[in-house]
Amino acid sequence: MSLSSVPALEALVNQSLGKADTAAIQQGVAVSGMILQGVLGAMVTRLADHVDVNAIDAAAAKMLEGALDLEKAFQTTPAAAQTAQ
Repeated sequence: MSLSSVPALEALVNQSLGKADTAAIQQGVAVSGMILQGVLGAMVTRLADHVDVNAIDAAAAKMLEGALDLEKAFQTTPAAAQTAQ
């Protein structure tokens, strides 16, 4: 099972670290995402009988994407925001 919350978490980590970081850091984030995907995938088999895993995954992805948007908003200067509008 592929969880959409994992790529959202990877995007948040990448945004927090900055895209200018070394290739080794980017590779570490990708490997961590793969490990997390495997661990969560194993947990899903146990949780699937008790909760709606897809709904939880979708909600977690939305929360992480919202955190990413919030971080971007904090990084934007007021002058740049007015120019973009």
